[in-house]
Amino acid sequence: MIDVYKNEDKKCECWKCELKDKCNFKDKYQRLPRTAPGALGLCKKL
Repeated sequence: MIDVYKNEDKKCECWKCELKDKCNFKDKYQRLPRTAPGALGLCKKL
């Protein structure tokens, strides 16, 4: 059985389903959607 990472908690843990950890916005507040105050929505997966 394969676990599918749905990112429901918006923690942006892409390493759970991607082989290479190449995200520039990992663990940065700017990655969150623009619905969060001050966030820029830079992560295309959120």
